Amino acid sequence: MGVDFDWLITYVERVHDRTYEVAALLTEELLEWRPAHGEWTAAELVTHIANSRLMNSANIAGGGLHYAGHEPPPRPTPQVLCRHLEYTSTKTLERLRNADLAGTARTVAGSEVPAFMPVFGGLIEHEVHHRSQLCEYLAAAGVEPPPLYGLHEEDLPG
Repeated sequence: MGVDFDWLITYVERVHDRTYEVAALLTEELLEWRPAHGEWTAAELVTHIANSRLMNSANIAGGGLHYAGHEPPPRPTPQVLCRHLEYTSTKTLERLRNADLAGTARTVAGSEVPAFMPVFGGLIEHEVHHRSQLCEYLAAAGVEPPPLYGLHEEDLPG
């Protein structure tokens, strides 16, 4: 009997949903904004999140590591970037459902680990990190970002 990883795939789906909530608040003006010279724009961050999903899910499914980069399409719109997030979420979840998460995968550093481990680092922690950057971009633009993990601090029981 194999290990049931449905709970983990459901968690990844919720992470994707929360990222989509943030990206849906981006405006045309904010897409090209960057907090400082050398930092990524919001459009680059969204593209990076989406393409990293594909890279990590392909790797977990046995296809190796291939990163498509963070260059957004020419003249991106919030709608185009959100569609890319939707596509990469669907593709990533499909790959995870078909992957042997009890098997092994390679890390970016080249070591072999249980295949479920890159789900935590490559698909969850990485995305939450960059989603928090997008939340900071929104806040700097005067837009109230959604809660990072589903609740604001003031919503927690006291």
